[in-house]
Amino acid sequence: MPFAENIKGRNWEYQHDNAPTHTSSVRKNYLNSKNVTVLEWPPMSPDLNLTENVWGFMSRKVYENGGQFYSVNALKTSIESAWCNLEPKILQTLIMSMEKRVYDAILKNGKTLNY
Repeated sequence: MPFAENIKGRNWEYQHDNAPTHTSSVRKNYLNSKNVTVLEWPPMSPDLNLTENVWGFMSRKVYENGGQFYSVNALKTSIESAWCNLEPKILQTLIMSMEKRVYDAILKNGKTLNY
């Protein structure tokens, strides 16, 4: 949220993926104290979380050819490289898939999708 606080003149809405750290009472109290509107996340729809897809692409790149890391810095460097070299077309395709994913989630009442 720090970056959002630096951008004035906007009403912010926050949507998390129901991870326990995102739904804790501490987090809820913090968001309430900042007057942040929290959008509901369908409890059975991880397919709406594009971050999972991005991590999948990056993880395959980081660990291709049986990659192993013997230091945190080496792992961080590999993750940063995977992020920087992620093809924009992949991100664009994921973004463009959201309308259909949301529509399908509504049709399935928030249950798991086939993505």
